[in-house]
Amino acid sequence: MKVIRMLGYLGLIIYGLFILGPLYVMIVTSLKNINDVFSIPPKLLPFVDFQPTMEAFEFVANTRVLYAFLTSLGVATAATAIAIIPSLLAAYGFSRYKKAAMNDERSFFILLTLRMTPPFAVVLPIFLYWNLFKLYDTYFALVWTYSVFSVPLAVWLLKGFMDGIPLSIEEAAKLDGYTFMERLRKFIIPVLGPGIAATIALVWLFLWNEFLFALKLGGSNVITYTAYLPQLRVGQRIQWNVLGAIGVLGAIPPLIIFLIFRKQIIRVYLGR
Repeated sequence: MKVIRMLGYLGLIIYGLFILGPLYVMIVTSLKNINDVFSIPPKLLPFVDFQPTMEAFEFVANTRVLYAFLTSLGVATAATAIAIIPSLLAAYGFSRYKKAAMNDERSFFILLTLRMTPPFAVVLPIFLYWNLFKLYDTYFALVWTYSVFSVPLAVWLLKGFMDGIPLSIEEAAKLDGYTFMERLRKFIIPVLGPGIAATIALVWLFLWNEFLFALKLGGSNVITYTAYLPQLRVGQRIQWNVLGAIGVLGAIPPLIIFLIFRKQIIRVYLGR
């Protein structure tokens, strides 16, 4: 048993290094000047191998990164808010009306294919669509695209939570004369609260880190922090310390979201 426990601890250590190693390198890189970044052998120990500097963060403060972060925050939040309402109603329908026409595994799978479709396969038609209506490089185009592609994930998550709510609660409320909207507002949503919170958190996290749609549907007016990263290339030299600084700043909002909704997110991944 001791050997098995030691192997388990060893596995956890290896896994921890695998997860935290890149994060540490990103943080350390953000504290280097450009010469230390390209030094060989690499310098990994602050105050030992190199003298930390805030040069990269100062550079970021003088660019449009703050605007890009605010754009990412606004677009991800708006798209999540828009997607969650129809997703909640769709999840309710899939969960409660299982004998309804077209409510079977096939229809649910067709809905999920929208999420499983590679973005590279649809980004060009979507770009041409918005460009045709003169909506390229607008918040409306990016938010609407994000909302549409977020619905399948939200429905899938919410349906699992909805299935866990006993039907007897609704039947009792229906006998007491509550309408559908009253049942939904007073009974279903309060009980479904943790599931809704987890869904909002996961959908928001996916949208916060989305790159391809943000790059191709945005331009000079709408630019998220992920789409801003390719602009940091100077000639043939990539400013890795600046990329590290943006990565550190970009990791803060997801970390806050995870800390707030950690119980709900863990519940989703554990299937409970």
